[in-house]
Amino acid sequence: MTNYVFYDDTDCGGVVYHANYFVFCERARSSIFFTKGMLPTDGNKGFVVRRIESDFISALSLGDRYEVKTTPLTIKNVSLVLQQQIFKIGTIDSILQEPILVFSMEVQLAYIDMITKKPCKITEEFKNMIIK
Repeated sequence: MTNYVFYDDTDCGGVVYHANYFVFCERARSSIFFTKGMLPTDGNKGFVVRRIESDFISALSLGDRYEVKTTPLTIKNVSLVLQQQIFKIGTIDSILQEPILVFSMEVQLAYIDMITKKPCKITEEFKNMIIK
């Protein structure tokens, strides 16, 4: 899915504010579920971020087109690690011949009971959705 960098994503120089790369990745993770007509929660259970390791490689600017690629690296009973990469794929008036990697991160997510805050087993349905 193509996304655009909007004015409110940028600082006063028109460059994407660093925290918004995390927002873009969070939206991509949620979209995995939304595109299947589901929420990324199961009753009182859901995913929380446990750890993030990130690399800012290049910058996106106002009007750039980008895509977020999400790849599962490990899936365990109560946690998973995803690699998420943001690629610049063009601008408002052109598409690049070759996407440019601008941001990369590994995020570890824990699946917890939101009431007790204790880890719990990820449902098979959610595991299968993330794998595909």
